[in-house]
Amino acid sequence: MIILKILFKNKTTYSEDVYNEFLEFHRKKFGLKFGLFNICIIALILTCIVYLVSYRNYTSAIMFCIILTIFIFSRYFKPALEVANDYKSEKISDNSTFTFTFYDKYFTIKEKNDIYKSKYRNLYKIFETDNYFYLYIDKNHSFLLDKTGFIVGDSKDFNKFILHKKSEI
Repeated sequence: MIILKILFKNKTTYSEDVYNEFLEFHRKKFGLKFGLFNICIIALILTCIVYLVSYRNYTSAIMFCIILTIFIFSRYFKPALEVANDYKSEKISDNSTFTFTFYDKYFTIKEKNDIYKSKYRNLYKIFETDNYFYLYIDKNHSFLLDKTGFIVGDSKDFNKFILHKKSEI
């Protein structure tokens, strides 16, 4: 039986406060770019609608109104609904504790009796704040690691380690 050396181990409890801090980070990091992009697209669609109405092409103008409605829904209302659902999820409402264990080639995430294994190449982006590491697995999902939650290793060494693993990919 091969025993793998644990390089880092972290326990993080997901609570409403933790999630709020993550949302605030996300808003500060991506909010301006997100907002400017949306404003440009909305302005472009509105310009098309005004142009089409001025030339009495009402059918196309109605299609662009539908496109505008779908765009606004997908960019504002859908994410707001997802955040509201996340607040209601068991992981936050029950203050679920996740244990992250990092080995040389992969890491595991344990919640209750479930264990998930992931290779470092599956990490999309990595961000560090004063209190957390955010390990994104895609544009919409991330793992939150509390810097004070390290049982094996520490946050300073983990930062070097995880950035090195990400650069190997």
